[in-house]
Amino acid sequence: MISAREQGQAIAIAAVTQSVEVAFDLARSLSLPESTLTCLTESLFQIRAETPRSIYNAGDRLELGIRRCGERLKTPLRQEESFLAASMQIAHLAKKLTKDPSTQQRLRAAIEEIDVRRTKEASIESAQTVAHRSLAELYQSHISPLGPKIILRGEPHLLQRPEIAAKIRTALLAGVRAIVLWRQMGGKSWHLALRRRQLQRALSTIHRSP
Repeated sequence: MISAREQGQAIAIAAVTQSVEVAFDLARSLSLPESTLTCLTESLFQIRAETPRSIYNAGDRLELGIRRCGERLKTPLRQEESFLAASMQIAHLAKKLTKDPSTQQRLRAAIEEIDVRRTKEASIESAQTVAHRSLAELYQSHISPLGPKIILRGEPHLLQRPEIAAKIRTALLAGVRAIVLWRQMGGKSWHLALRRRQLQRALSTIHRSP
């Protein structure tokens, strides 16, 4: 029987996985559907969500993260080095953030303001553009100063586009948010090594739960 806490951990780690996957895809190929980023973007605005499932719409748009996380849990020694490095850097930034209540409060207030501002846009596309640009600025001003800069290697013609850079930073910010959730649900780094089977089982229950 998978507990609500275990499922919450699974949702959080799937969201972290999806955040890194989306960031790398934006930097390298733009092959993933926009919905994979939309899920992450919307999670940042779920400040008052009561459960991990409600943050990610019951996991409906976390399919990529659930699948890729499950694959990595099965073959932990075959993980891409750059994926591990980025994930560890995101975890480091999240740890720093949890120890800085004033930055957390400023982030929350700023995200709430962005949420209000984007709803005034005339179209979904313009609302998304406002959200990505503003969230990227928050990442640069509030998260980046907490630790070493995350370097993503990719195609220069993609990385040099401001809208792509904004989306990458939005994905990384969502990754930080997911790591914070992982820890709130009792997740520990050693769980990924010693509780892989439990996490795999919990991942498989995300879509089956009511």
